[in-house]
Amino acid sequence: MPATRVYLVRHAKAEPQGGDDAARRLTPEGRARFDAHVKALAPRLRVARIVTSPFARARQTAELLAARTGATVETDDALASGASDGREVLALARKAADGTALVGHNPELAQAVATAAGKDVEVKPGAVAALDVDGGDVRLAWLEAP
Repeated sequence: MPATRVYLVRHAKAEPQGGDDAARRLTPEGRARFDAHVKALAPRLRVARIVTSPFARARQTAELLAARTGATVETDDALASGASDGREVLALARKAADGTALVGHNPELAQAVATAAGKDVEVKPGAVAALDVDGGDVRLAWLEAP
C-alpha cells in the first residue's frame, strides 16, 4: 500500500500581534504571496480536503488554498494556536486521509515538521510541507515557503 500524502501548512503572513490573537487576519502582502505560492506549487499538490485552525489567519489561508485546489474546508479546534504540540499534530496527520492539508500555527507545525524531517527546520509563514505517512512512520517529502 503506498504512503498517504498529507500537507502541513503554516498560515500566511498575518497582522502584528496585539488584541485578540484569534482575530488576527492576513496582511494583503501575506494573501498575495501565499496565493502565488500555491499557484506555483499546484503541479505538486494533491489536496482534496483542508482542515484548519479556527483562528482567522489560518481560515483565510485555508480559503486561499481551497480556491486554488477545489478542496473542501473544515475547522478543528485541535489546530488552534497553542491547542496541540507537534506530536499531536503528527497524530492528526497519521489519521488523515490522503490529500488532506492541515492548516495551523508555529511552534506546533515547526515541531511536527522537525520530527518528520529528523532535524530542525524553519517553517516560515505560508510554508507548505508534504509528509508521507506510512502506517506510524511520517517522513518529510518536501518543504516550500513563499
